[in-house]
Amino acid sequence: MKTTRWLVAAVSLLLVASGAFAEDVAGLPLHVKRLDPTTVRVWVGDYISSTATVAFATSRGIVVVDTTGNPRIDAELRKVIARELGRSDFKVLINTHEHGDHTGGNSVYSDCEIVGHELVGKGMTPNSRNREQVAAWHASRTAELEKNLANLPADSPEGKRLREEVLVNRLGLEALKANPKPVPPTRTFADRMTLSMGDTTFELSYIGGMHTASDIAIFVPEHGILMTGDTMADVWLTDTPGCLASFIAREGVRHDFPLLLENWGLLLQKKDQIKMLITGHWNGELTLKGFEDRVNYVRSLWEGVNKAVAEGKSLADIQTAYRLDTRFPELARSPGCNLRNNYSTILEMWQVVTKQESAAARLYALIDEGAGEDAIHQVVADRNSTPSRYFFLEDQINGYGYRFLQQDKVPQAIAMFKANVELFPGSWNVFDSLGEALLKAGDVAGATAMYEKSLALNPESPSGKEALAKIRGTATK
Repeated sequence: MKTTRWLVAAVSLLLVASGAFAEDVAGLPLHVKRLDPTTVRVWVGDYISSTATVAFATSRGIVVVDTTGNPRIDAELRKVIARELGRSDFKVLINTHEHGDHTGGNSVYSDCEIVGHELVGKGMTPNSRNREQVAAWHASRTAELEKNLANLPADSPEGKRLREEVLVNRLGLEALKANPKPVPPTRTFADRMTLSMGDTTFELSYIGGMHTASDIAIFVPEHGILMTGDTMADVWLTDTPGCLASFIAREGVRHDFPLLLENWGLLLQKKDQIKMLITGHWNGELTLKGFEDRVNYVRSLWEGVNKAVAEGKSLADIQTAYRLDTRFPELARSPGCNLRNNYSTILEMWQVVTKQESAAARLYALIDEGAGEDAIHQVVADRNSTPSRYFFLEDQINGYGYRFLQQDKVPQAIAMFKANVELFPGSWNVFDSLGEALLKAGDVAGATAMYEKSLALNPESPSGKEALAKIRGTATK
């Protein structure tokens, strides 16, 4: 009986691969890839960066890793998995992290034990609170895509890509309107966990902090397979890598760098056993060298930040010493790694080590909620305190000021830039930015004064020269 099942599965896979028949799921092309005789990877779409579900046939039942996030699609993929593996005894679903495109289909496997990190459930909760906003975005995005699609040839690559995206947005809107109740993991862990399924072992390790707070890696020694979720990729198969686009420690995401590095180190000790690395989405791949390079990179940053803080060096010193392009030139050319991500990761590590908060983030929050000048001045004055509660970065404060401008919150932008001028009176750029905001507010005299101060500090500033020329030309006319 077992031989017959494998023969059916093999013939089925051969037919799909050879194009003898084509399948789709909810209108999207189906892809089936057999990783080995008892393991299959399935996903939908030729262009969209969809989650790829992996399923293992074990002596104790089928173990599935991740869902696509859409119950309608996942219900169909469950049938495909059963057909390909020649059995339907689904027992366990493992979530690699909390994001909806990996957990939104959990309800399809509610008859199974669902396993994930202890923070997955918490991470899923906010997704249900902003449902109306997300639904409105899907609706507007679909209308925008359909408008663009109307101007493209039906058989063009861009037309095909847009059609897929339109369909995905419609399916997303359909799922949101159904308002399914989130189905969090029923079994969780904090650090490491081993799941024994008879002839197959799943070694789960917390690696949170470089994508979400709840990221885990899954190593299956019997198959030599390591799954890393959405944390990293060093090969992109399409121009839209989606969730795999960034390797970064994000602001507002909980970090435990020592535990992350410990668990990564334990996985690297098994690199001779790793035959295949699998990312969370089909259009990103990860090599063992890429994985090792990224682990070593984060370790270098973490050790460097700790050493620099102990030696009394500033955050600016660290940012200069650990620039991606000069300190890690090979990674600077690797997918997911860039100067901005490097900068942000160092910031997050600095906050963890020093326990300091970002003055820029605090000022932005205060100004946005309409706090008075006294509250703003208290933050600015903290720069002269020892120890200081906040760290102060000119470019970060300026960035938040421009965020206000982009939101057309001009008075708030002016308040942000004024704080930056007070903090960094020797910087031509902060006066230039304040001048831009004042000019947008209609304060020509104030803007002129700021641009003049900016040019006094940097006579070669093109933006200052152009702005003053424009102001004076308008005044002359």
